[in-house]
Amino acid sequence: MSYIHQALKKAQIERDDRYGKYGGIISSRSRQSGRAKKSILLIVVSFLILFLAFVAYSWLDFNGPQVETNVIPKQREPVQLPVYEKTADAMELYQLGKDHHKNGRLNKARMWYQKALMADPGCVVALNNLGVLLIKDRNYPAARSRFDKAIRLKPGYVDPYYNLACLFALTDQPEQALRYLKRAVSIDPQVKKWAKKDTDLGNLHNLAGFENIVD
Repeated sequence: MSYIHQALKKAQIERDDRYGKYGGIISSRSRQSGRAKKSILLIVVSFLILFLAFVAYSWLDFNGPQVETNVIPKQREPVQLPVYEKTADAMELYQLGKDHHKNGRLNKARMWYQKALMADPGCVVALNNLGVLLIKDRNYPAARSRFDKAIRLKPGYVDPYYNLACLFALTDQPEQALRYLKRAVSIDPQVKKWAKKDTDLGNLHNLAGFENIVD
């Protein structure tokens, strides 16, 4: 019995030693296998959650409010452009100024003469009459520039020559005054009648040269 008992005991010890030697390895492998399963499960769950979220978003987007594509856009009313009155002819504007000039409304006359010149900078009659108003203002340099321009634009127009004669007579330049007066008479002899009655030429009336021009 003792021999059998010892043999059994020895076998038991050997078995215990074998299990003890490899038990740790088996346990370690078991733990690693469990972690791998958990990781795979976590990935599967995450993927499933993402898939369900995508499906839910697609469903909401499909069933949400849709833009009607067959709605006819409202037509805009045509824009009404401002209607501008036709610009009046420069001579019409000049005539308005002349009417005010005759009635003594000099500021209004000046305004319409200037408008005529805006419509046509070459309107010589507006230039001339504006020069006459500038003489009344005693703005002789500005008046002379208007007369000179009118003469350049229309050399055969008598009025600016006559008015320059008046301007030079008023500024005590008789020689220049007589020169322009003579030129005006050569263009239109009717100027002689104007000159004899015009007080602006009063400084010339006693000069021999004046008598020679107007006789």
